[in-house]
Amino acid sequence: MKLLSKEQVGSLYAISSGLCYGFLGYFGVQLLKSNLSIANMLFWRFLVAAFFTFIILMFKGKNIFQPLTENLKIIFYGIAFYGTSSITYFIGSNYIGTGLTMVVFFIYPAIVMLFNWILYNEGISKTYYLAFSMIIVGILLLADLHELKLDFLGIGFGILSAICYACYVVASKKSNVSPLISTSMVLIGCSIACLIVACFEGNFVIPDRNNWLNITFMAIICTALPILLLLKGLKYISSEKAAIVSVLEPVFVLLSGIILLGETVSVMQIFGTIIILSGAVITLFSKNSTNQK
Repeated sequence: MKLLSKEQVGSLYAISSGLCYGFLGYFGVQLLKSNLSIANMLFWRFLVAAFFTFIILMFKGKNIFQPLTENLKIIFYGIAFYGTSSITYFIGSNYIGTGLTMVVFFIYPAIVMLFNWILYNEGISKTYYLAFSMIIVGILLLADLHELKLDFLGIGFGILSAICYACYVVASKKSNVSPLISTSMVLIGCSIACLIVACFEGNFVIPDRNNWLNITFMAIICTALPILLLLKGLKYISSEKAAIVSVLEPVFVLLSGIILLGETVSVMQIFGTIIILSGAVITLFSKNSTNQK
């Protein structure tokens, strides 16, 4: 039996990352219903996730502070890129709803390709153009845009979220720090960013005990694990391929909504799911143009 290639292993890591992110909406909705602000919710999410990864590192006996310079750089990525992306995504959702914000956010694979082309002169496979176009069409079919108010401020926050996340993916690809340590460092950065925003808003609070179960699941399943899986995937595949494959997240969000929240699915959403899966499969089995060089 033929073993999986490095390309396929890396793609499976990226797909698994999207699967874990698929539960984010469920836990986020539960916490926002309890009147936690966006910054508060995200701060506790990232802090608990960081604590979880630190426990794993202690059992492995690894020195999390070496190399110090690289770790400080990754903490900055967490503050400037990942943390900012998370905050602006939820802010955009308040203006235009999660459906349209999701559509806007998932332009980030194109931004990743653009950054790699500008900064590193990396070629882009023609297959990726087809796959990305299919995924965008599928996401548009998944999102319910009928009752959403078009708001340029909300769209702006969605685009900013996509740009920040693309910066994080591109920067993480160039890091030589182990995925587990890198995950811990970026979570520290995200916690710092969200704490600053919560304090600036003047609404920092400690959640009541009824929220801690949702926070813990959100932190481990929807935060620590997907970041770790994506970083593992970046060890095997290019950042643009990881970005495209990981946009299976909308499909997983749809499935989790059906299973956990009892949501119904329209015919258009079924077609959207099929198109996204087809685009991801094309990407999964395509050769990486950079590796071919």
